[in-house]
Amino acid sequence: MIWTTKTHELAATTCQQTGASCPALERMLVALCGALDTARDMTEEDFEITGDSLLDGCSRHCPARFFASHDRIRVFCEVDTAAERSGLDRFADALLSSDPQAQFADHLPHRPCSFGEAIPLSAA
Repeated sequence: MIWTTKTHELAATTCQQTGASCPALERMLVALCGALDTARDMTEEDFEITGDSLLDGCSRHCPARFFASHDRIRVFCEVDTAAERSGLDRFADALLSSDPQAQFADHLPHRPCSFGEAIPLSAA
């Protein structure tokens, strides 16, 4: 699913467990967009927040990892807290990139059941 807010263009995959979009993932992406937009004037361009959360609105209560900066926000669902960011980013890049040379995400021990990304409209 792809949609736009006043500040970001967002994309989220279908959950591999439920076969539907995840409203909890979508709400988390929108909330992170709002938080980063609010913090923009008070932070440097390299400001970043990362963390782990539980998607309480998810019927499966999936754990989620997020990486949010002024350039890009990504949320990965049902991944281990020890999952390497570089592997998760390769996974997302492989799915979102239109570049036929994009790297494959073949080194992930466990792929996310869903993920979402938000890009500021100024960069989209």
